[in-house]
Amino acid sequence: MIAKRLSAFLAVIFAATAVPAFADTISQTKFFTGIPNMNGAFSFNQFDNHSSTWDLQSIEISFTLQASGGYLKLDNDSLEPASVSFQFGAGGVLSSTDVNLSNSLNQPVPGQVTVYDSQTFSLAPDNGDGPYIYDPSPPDGNLYNGRILTDTGLDFVGNYYWGKGGKGFLGTGTYNINYSVWQHFQLDSTGGVTHMSIPANASGMVTVLYTYNATPEPATIALFGLGALSLVSRKKRLQLKRKEER
Repeated sequence: MIAKRLSAFLAVIFAATAVPAFADTISQTKFFTGIPNMNGAFSFNQFDNHSSTWDLQSIEISFTLQASGGYLKLDNDSLEPASVSFQFGAGGVLSSTDVNLSNSLNQPVPGQVTVYDSQTFSLAPDNGDGPYIYDPSPPDGNLYNGRILTDTGLDFVGNYYWGKGGKGFLGTGTYNINYSVWQHFQLDSTGGVTHMSIPANASGMVTVLYTYNATPEPATIALFGLGALSLVSRKKRLQLKRKEER
């Protein structure tokens, strides 16, 4: 019975000191909302290795951008038909002087994220509403209302860059990641097309995800060891007692 208990206890020690089969994660997410063009900064916690008992495996950065609403009014003031192609939405990018946002190929992490709708309208000649009235009524005009558009950029920071930058990702303090979001608007037209627009609203989030393996502290391992020695000592005492009773 004692031998079985000792084997089980030693198995616990081995499991506690071995590298975990499944990694742990720490996730930090910050949110933003507003009307482009806009800029801001988020503060994140550095990765604390807890006296080298937490082994960092990866740093993942994700940037989600959503554009919604806004509108584009088009009006053809020419006496000839016109064709209009446009892109309407928002774009954004992350930056930092505290940490280096580069992947293993030295490319920006996670890179630029752009969400936009792309359409082409055919407009009839001016129907007499006059120049610069911005009347979107057909047949010489059209109105586009911004839809909800979302995209996410995601990438991993290269191991070489974990400690780079003004502060780096490693430590017990904080660092800032900056976001910049702008209106994405492009228009290509023929004829005398005039336009007026209201930018889309922009919102989103920035997430920093640490993946790591945790190992027990030396004091915990020593405690397991003392328990094992105690079981061995008890087993020997029982064996001696049995010999004396015979």
